[in-house]
Amino acid sequence: MSSNGNNQFSLAISILLFLSITLLPLTLVGIIASLNYKDNFPITFGEKTLIPGEPLSTKEEGMKYVKEKKWQQAANSFKESLKKAPNDPETRIFLNNAKVQLNKALPKYTIAVSVPITKNNNDQNNALEILRGVAQAQDENNSNESSNRFLLKVKIASDKNNPEDAKQIATALAKDSEVLGVVGHYASDVTIAAKSIYESRELVAITPISTSICLTKTPLSIKSPICKNQNYDRSNGSKTYVFRTVPSDTQTANKLENYIKQNWNEKKVAVFFDSNSDYSKSLKFEFKKAFEEAGGSITEEFNLYEQNFNPAQSVEEAVEDGAEVLMLASSTNTLEQTKKVVKASAQHELKIIAGDDVYTPDILNIGDEAIGMVVAAFWHIDRSNTNNESSKFVNKSKELWGGADVNWRTALAYDATQALIAAIDRQQTRSGVKEELNLGAFYASGAFGKIEFEPSGDRKNSPVQLVCVVRKNNNNYEFNICTYPEQLPKIGILRTNSDGENVNIREQCTRKSKVIVSPPSGTEVKITSKPLKQNDGYSWYRVIHDNKEGCVRDDVITEKK
Repeated sequence: MSSNGNNQFSLAISILLFLSITLLPLTLVGIIASLNYKDNFPITFGEKTLIPGEPLSTKEEGMKYVKEKKWQQAANSFKESLKKAPNDPETRIFLNNAKVQLNKALPKYTIAVSVPITKNNNDQNNALEILRGVAQAQDENNSNESSNRFLLKVKIASDKNNPEDAKQIATALAKDSEVLGVVGHYASDVTIAAKSIYESRELVAITPISTSICLTKTPLSIKSPICKNQNYDRSNGSKTYVFRTVPSDTQTANKLENYIKQNWNEKKVAVFFDSNSDYSKSLKFEFKKAFEEAGGSITEEFNLYEQNFNPAQSVEEAVEDGAEVLMLASSTNTLEQTKKVVKASAQHELKIIAGDDVYTPDILNIGDEAIGMVVAAFWHIDRSNTNNESSKFVNKSKELWGGADVNWRTALAYDATQALIAAIDRQQTRSGVKEELNLGAFYASGAFGKIEFEPSGDRKNSPVQLVCVVRKNNNNYEFNICTYPEQLPKIGILRTNSDGENVNIREQCTRKSKVIVSPPSGTEVKITSKPLKQNDGYSWYRVIHDNKEGCVRDDVITEKK
């Protein structure tokens, strides 16, 4: 080799060494980053918790044992954790998964559930409600009493109720060949974002929550203009990959419209909605269509998502425009604004009706101002009904969750899981699960009856239940099945500090208003309104006594019944 060649060779070696020294750390950083990303990726089988906060030490031990594949120790630790926190569905799923790994006799199949875990308390509550339904179905399937011939494993994922995160979760689950089906997602726009991934990877997803009419393969002739960006293969041979156990917004809107007509006979409604939510826009559109077709009018639409939205001013404008009812098609992301609307409406005699996203403990925490609100739900505990499928589901849920009540989100997540279990029991492949769910004869047993699907992916005969906010006792409130006008206390008894002293019933709900009658303490009056909070600092009820209608302060009515 010539000296020139040696020089070139030396130069090449130097360049290679330089590149190695320079790029190796970057390569290692990339590898380490990807490993950290994988370790922190929000999908778990039991090796880590996705719920914010410090887990119990026994749960921490169980997760450590899962990482080490010490399944008996993991199961023992999770059992101990559930003794201290029986209402924790994540731990229940972890325990069931560990017990599955210990069983060598039966085949094991896996599904996943994607829930909206964020730092927001409402999102966390919603996620836990869904996980309780999945955990109960898994627990029943894996019990000795089950007639199914396999054990169910469940992977938990968090999509943070965000479309982009949901795409990442859907992609990861689609790549995981173990996963035969998915329960999820929560918000309609989140499920819609993940839908194309499930379809392209031929993985079935069943949502217990997403109600938008844009989600399923509804025929184009009855599809809303708001779905113009949603493309579907509607050829005769096309199959559905995304199903739901919850009613669509069309069904909810029709139920709300019918309630207004049958019970209130009001013709003018102002609508509050979230322009950044597919669910909210879908419900608003469907309600407007149903209400106007029934002869009513929408006086105005208020966008809760607007940066400068003013709740009190918007309610005043609604009243000035003649609205008799406020319809709240709000999303969970605009719940704080919605609560302010409810509070602002208390100064006016406005009726309030709302979509299912308003079904949250936060609404109950508003107090008296929320009494009489009518809210869509899709299942509600009926304590008077003790001899049906629903009561079996409720009894089992109380056994699992330490006596706590469950709601429609838990029931419909249970149904979604039961549908996947029934399909897997018949065929144990992704394509087989899809084929089973697309069969016209498919059915499974759910929390309150049969689970069956339309060719579109919508649930057949899916009921919409309306619940009302009622006072449970002095300082507690609850949702109860509406039997209008029973959501208002019908009779109040006037009381004062001194026996025999009279109570003033005023013409208007203010202290300066004219007194129209002064019945004695102990008099019964008929209550015709929810509490109306006024600027004088008092809450007032509208009442009728001796055919005269007026107002009394909340503090002089007791024994409401």
